[in-house]
Amino acid sequence: MSFAYLTATPGLSYNYSLYAIPAGWLIAMVPLWWAAPIANKVSKGSYDNANPKDSWANIDSKPIPLQLKGRIKRAIAAENNTHTNLPLFAAALVAANAAHVDTSSLHFYAGLWLISRIAYTFAYIFIEDRKKSAIRSALFGVGVLSVFALVIKAANKYSSVPW
Repeated sequence: MSFAYLTATPGLSYNYSLYAIPAGWLIAMVPLWWAAPIANKVSKGSYDNANPKDSWANIDSKPIPLQLKGRIKRAIAAENNTHTNLPLFAAALVAANAAHVDTSSLHFYAGLWLISRIAYTFAYIFIEDRKKSAIRSALFGVGVLSVFALVIKAANKYSSVPW
């Protein structure tokens, strides 16, 4: 099966890369959607949706097992980190789309960012050993490099435009 055949297959010749932005937002929210109900299940009233920041700031005072408490705190940190990185990813993706970067690159780097964020989130929440935490940092780096690749590809396309 040739690449030409695959790109001629319905659906694969279209650009779906911008769907990665709402997908990234959903990926960012999953740790919160996991942490809030589990905190309340273990310790009723630990998470108050009316005062979410206070809930997380006071999590140490709640009677939650230490390991789970650590996972909840890291889940919230992972959620915050993905939301912090999402605008950079979105800007890079929009710039690459505006520059007409080829769809295979758009899909590859958008997919790589999404996969790296999913893996990063799991690593952030469940890796508790300091030595293994480098895995989380490496996954973060993969996501950053995919964003840089999109920006560089866009910049290379724009460099040939006579402004």
